[in-house]
Formats: sequence, C-alpha cells, structure tokens
Amino acid sequence: MLLFFLFLCGITAFHLWFISSGRLNLAPDEAHYWTWSKRLDWSYYSKGPVVAYLIAVSTRMGGDTEFFVRLPAVLLSTGTILLTFLLAVRLCRSSWAGLEAVLLLAAMPLAEAGSILMTIDAPLVFFWSLTLLLIYRALTADGSGWWLLAGVSLGLGLLSKYTMAVIVPQTFLYLTLSRTHRFWMQRPGPYLALGVGLLLFTPVIYWNVTHSMVSFRHLLEQLGGGKDTVMPLKSLGEFVASQVGVVTPVLFLVVMIGLWEIGRAGFTRPGDQAALFLFCAAVPLLVACLIASLWTKVQGNWAAPAYVAAAVAVAKWRLGSSAHGVSTWRWTRSRALFVSALATGFLASAIGHFPHALASVGLPLPAKLDLTTRLRGWAEIGTQVGAVYQEMSRSKPTFVFSDRYQVASEVMFYAPAHPNTYNIQLGRRMNQFDVWGGTGEVHGWDAIFVTDRPDPPDAVLRSFDEVQPERSTHPSGVGPSYRLQSWSIFRCYGFRGFPPAQQLGY
Repeated sequence: MLLFFLFLCGITAFHLWFISSGRLNLAPDEAHYWTWSKRLDWSYYSKGPVVAYLIAVSTRMGGDTEFFVRLPAVLLSTGTILLTFLLAVRLCRSSWAGLEAVLLLAAMPLAEAGSILMTIDAPLVFFWSLTLLLIYRALTADGSGWWLLAGVSLGLGLLSKYTMAVIVPQTFLYLTLSRTHRFWMQRPGPYLALGVGLLLFTPVIYWNVTHSMVSFRHLLEQLGGGKDTVMPLKSLGEFVASQVGVVTPVLFLVVMIGLWEIGRAGFTRPGDQAALFLFCAAVPLLVACLIASLWTKVQGNWAAPAYVAAAVAVAKWRLGSSAHGVSTWRWTRSRALFVSALATGFLASAIGHFPHALASVGLPLPAKLDLTTRLRGWAEIGTQVGAVYQEMSRSKPTFVFSDRYQVASEVMFYAPAHPNTYNIQLGRRMNQFDVWGGTGEVHGWDAIFVTDRPDPPDAVLRSFDEVQPERSTHPSGVGPSYRLQSWSIFRCYGFRGFPPAQQLGY
C-alpha cells in the first residue's frame, strides 16, 4: 500500500510539473474543447459537454493557460490510477496485484498521453473505471444504493463520450454468463443504474432534438454510415497495429496473454467470478473495435477504456500463476516478460515526453515517429496573428478565421486577445463552428485569414473587398497530421459574407 501511494504521488507530481513546463502546446483537439468551454451548452456537435465543463471550471479558477486547460486531465488520471488499484485489490484480494495493475496501466503510452492531454478520453476512462468498481461492489451488496451510484457514474461517462454506452451490454453479458450473479437479471438494481444513466444523458438528447440530431448523424458516420469506404483487411490491420503502437509491443503481448488466461479461468472455473467479470469488462470493447474496423476507420484511442480491466486481468493472472506454483523456468520467463513490458512501456512514454533527448546521444527520432510535432509551433502562430490583430483592430472591428477548425481553435487560444474566430465552410465535414455560425454579426468587419494554402481560395476573395498577404512564416514544426509545415496569413478588408458551400458529411 505504501509503495502504491508513493507511486501515485510521484507520477501526479511529474504530470503537474510537465504540464507547467510549457514543453508542448495544446493539441488541436484540446484547443477546440477550450473553445467549447467559452460557450457552455447542454451538448456539442460531436461529444457531450463534460470536457467543456471541466475546462471551464479549471480555466475560470486559474486563467486561460495550457496548465489550467490540462489540469483536469492530470487530476482525472490520478483518480483513474486510484480506481484501478481499488478494483484490482477488490478482485484479486491483493495490494501487490493492485500495484502491478497500476504499473501496467501507467506504462502504456496511450494512458500516459491521456494523463496530460485534456481530451474526452480523460473523463471517459475515469468514469469507466469508477462504473466498473461500483458495479462490482453492487453485485455483492444488498440494496440499490451501489447500483444508483453506478448509474450516476454511467450517466457522467455518457456525457463525456458515447463509447461509455458499451459498458451496458458488457455488464449484461457478464450477468448472463455468471451463475453466481445471474439472479440480478431478475432484480431492479441493474435496470435502476441504466435508467439513472439515461436520465443524466437527456441533456444530450434534448440538444440534438433542437439541433437536427447532428451528434447522432456524426456518430453514425463515424461508425461507417458515411460515404467513405475502407479495405477491410487493411483497416483491420491498421487498427491492430495502432493498438500495438499505443500500448507498445511487449506490453500488448502481455495484455493479450493475460486476457486469454483470465478468460480461460472465468469460463472453466465457475467459482472465479472475478476473472469472468474482468474478461467481460475488457474483451467486448476490443472485439467491437476489431469488427468495426472491417468497414470503417477505427481510431487507436477508441479502445482505451478496455485497458483498465485488461491491466487488472494481467495482475490477476500473474497472481494466480504464482499462487498455484509453476516451474522455476516458467516463473522466471513470466517475470522477465513482465519486467520487459514495463521497461519498454515506460521507455516509450519517456521518449514521447522528451523526444529530443535521443538526439543528445546521437539517435535523433525520425520526424514521422515524433507524435509531439503536432503539439509544437501553435504558440508561434498565435503570437504572429495576435500582432496583426492588434494592429488591424485599432482602426476597425476585426475577426479571425481559417479553413480548418484545428487552426481556428489554436489561433483563438494563442492569440493574446482571444479574438472572435470562425471556421469557413469550403466543402468539408461539419464541426462545432458550423453549429455556432454567427458570421452574420460581423458583416462589414475586417478579418485575418490563417491557412496552410499559399494563396487564398476564390471563396475568400469573393467575400471581401480586398485581400492582402502577410509575410509567410515557417514554424519549427507543426505536425504532419495537418500538413502545417508553413502557413500563410492574409489581411482581409470589408467582409461581405461567405458564399454557401456544400457540406461533405457530418
């Protein structure tokens, strides 16, 4: 127990130091969610409102800085680590297993990224972990109190990210398979939890009813209901490769072995309900992502919540193996594999935090492998746009716009005045800026256009009386994800209104 709390305090202190160090600018999604926090609503185009509420509370206490945008992610990750430990202790009846589960989870670069980047995954994984713990506690308790709390946690998870819904069929799958707890199918507890969760989700439903159901249209398109098609085997391979990458190869192998062994124990030993619970809490989401990848592109972070139960499953498998006794060779091999998994996982996370450290020893990280490139250069863009904005706004009201929501969000955050910012529709998928609209209120204003295009598109030229280029700038590197190796800034005078453009999906 002491080792766990020392680790918890140490890793939390490191995360707080790192987000205060200013080493990495906000990721485009972080900046975009920050813009949401400036316009609080019942829900938003692609996600529920929790991420915006958390950023709003933090930044209104401490200011619009990178530290306070990311502070909720650090606090939620600390909570997730604590919940993982408690879940492992309850299911494995061992504090040492709890420490192993926490170390496994913390060693995953996917989890480490979620500990410092304030995206929707931070609250999702926290509430997923909390709901699992509350459900398992409810299974062994009389009364409906724990089920009620599980329902509240379920609802808050749904307000964070719709992936939370997967925990419902996973729970009923466990109740169906479990001989010990199947009687709960006849009790009101699970249905109370589901009802409370859906009740808390009603603000999202209400918002969608009043906004043409855009969130559900977006979700349907993300799950393969759009026009884009994929090559099934290629897409499946890409998803598997993404999981190996975000977990690291040796650690991914350990997780797969742990899930296989815990699944065998759960199905062949009727008394091992903890093993069956962990199997049902991790594998269905992974399988769902695998199946979905056959007809749509599945992002690597979609399966993130599954690794909480997976880490506990590995700890339980290792505890069971040592308890039942194995040969010295097998025990040594298992321990070496476990230590290698932790070492390679923490090493990969360390490289992710300090990618330039390799260059100091003569091993520079290739640019295509440095995922932090998309987290650098944005402050420089904002500073330059801020200088132009300050000059132009002295003589006439001025707004800022871009043809990418990522750029519009980053510029709004990093420009010192946080100017009014818009994302022009030039034939792209819908986003939250389209929901807000509002360009009618800036007719006659001047504007600043920020883009990675060398020349402004015709739609921009037709929307203003005059468009003049500002000097081009080449940043130290804003990532290849958005191809912003250089950008252009244009001064636009006399806004007449943007022409209508075709929306390419949700």
